[in-house]
Amino acid sequence: MIDNGAEDWRIAMTLRRISNILLEVLVCAIHPFPGEFYFLWVTKLPNHANRIASRYVPVDVMLSLPMFLRLYLICRVMLLHSKLFTDASSRSIGALNRIDFNTRFVLKTLMTICPGTVLLVFMVSLWIIASWTLRLCER
Repeated sequence: MIDNGAEDWRIAMTLRRISNILLEVLVCAIHPFPGEFYFLWVTKLPNHANRIASRYVPVDVMLSLPMFLRLYLICRVMLLHSKLFTDASSRSIGALNRIDFNTRFVLKTLMTICPGTVLLVFMVSLWIIASWTLRLCER
């Protein structure tokens, strides 16, 4: 933790920070189990006269979809390695103007500087994530 003059750590920890930390730990704790475990997936098929079908599905399929929530770490790395965040002059100007250097601000700045590159990376990332998700769902 940063020493900002707080004598006790409980002063710096608000309920919002504690909930953000717990949510991050929960998201990072999602992990497939070692081994092969299956569960029975039962569904109604509307194209086949509402026939009920069942199939054994690996547990890894259900756990790999929420694991995509870890992609927020890319935004955090992008923020921490940004020139806006690491440059002392921009940090001091931002502090004087009460600008919060968060991921949204860095993305807006990158969209202003190089919009084509940011959109290309964003679209390719979405394409890969969507194709992986559809592959798992259709399995």
